[in-house]
Amino acid sequence: MRYRNMLIAAAILIVGGTRLVGIDRYQAEIAEWRMNYDRDLRSEKGPLWLIARHSLAEGRTEIGSDASSTIKLPDRAPKRVGTIERRGDKVTFQPAAGVPVTLNGKPMSSPAALRTGVAPDPKDTLQFGDFDIAVTALDGICQLTVRDRQSPLLKTFPGAQWFPVNAGYRVEAAFTPYPQPKELKVPDTSGRIRTRQVPGYVTFRLNGETLRLEPVQIGNELLFFMFRDHTSGRETYGPGRYLDTEMPKNGKVVLDFNKAYNPYCAFNPHSACPIPPKQNTLITRVEAGEKYRGDH
Repeated sequence: MRYRNMLIAAAILIVGGTRLVGIDRYQAEIAEWRMNYDRDLRSEKGPLWLIARHSLAEGRTEIGSDASSTIKLPDRAPKRVGTIERRGDKVTFQPAAGVPVTLNGKPMSSPAALRTGVAPDPKDTLQFGDFDIAVTALDGICQLTVRDRQSPLLKTFPGAQWFPVNAGYRVEAAFTPYPQPKELKVPDTSGRIRTRQVPGYVTFRLNGETLRLEPVQIGNELLFFMFRDHTSGRETYGPGRYLDTEMPKNGKVVLDFNKAYNPYCAFNPHSACPIPPKQNTLITRVEAGEKYRGDH
């Protein structure tokens, strides 16, 4: 009898093996994606290093830990780091004498013009001690960000919190292109407004509802969805969440809400995050992806 039961169990495993292995692979895929996401949050480009965001006024701005500095840094920073001179979107940095400052990893001793992220140029980064500084100029708004390798947020971050993986929240959506990409004004939490291209919209079924979302196109390889749903402000971050997908293939897009993630603002109020458009509010609960614990 025991041998017979073992044969039956083996047959069940063989018959269902493909399905079971598929589920295991999917769970492993999501686990790896979330591990990489956590690593990115903790990286120097993530939100946890950011300790300040300042509006940069026209003229001279003194930077350092001295109390008289226009932009005051933590006491671990040099008393005088240097001076930023702003004229419109043109920004120049002069390091203070005797302070070791690097520009994109190279030591500097004389004034240098800083690239501020205006396309096609990237932003320049100034580094001294534990701190990184960068300036962004967009549509007349100039902002300076300060990052710190010893940020309290980085030291106390407990990790992201997630809904259990549910393959039912991985759905195929039909993509309908617009005759011409639509321009969308996207405000962010810092007060800036950026114009983005919306190439079309997707429709899909979820929780018995037919739903629609508009993505923003990022480069030639990525669709970026900003959305809210009936968990927003409850289990998930109130302003909304994000989701990335590949470009449409044969008129289809795969939306995997198990990979829905929070804006950086959920971790750090100094971050600047795009705000989901009103038309991207889903009339259902999306119990998948990242939750919001409210303590970061």
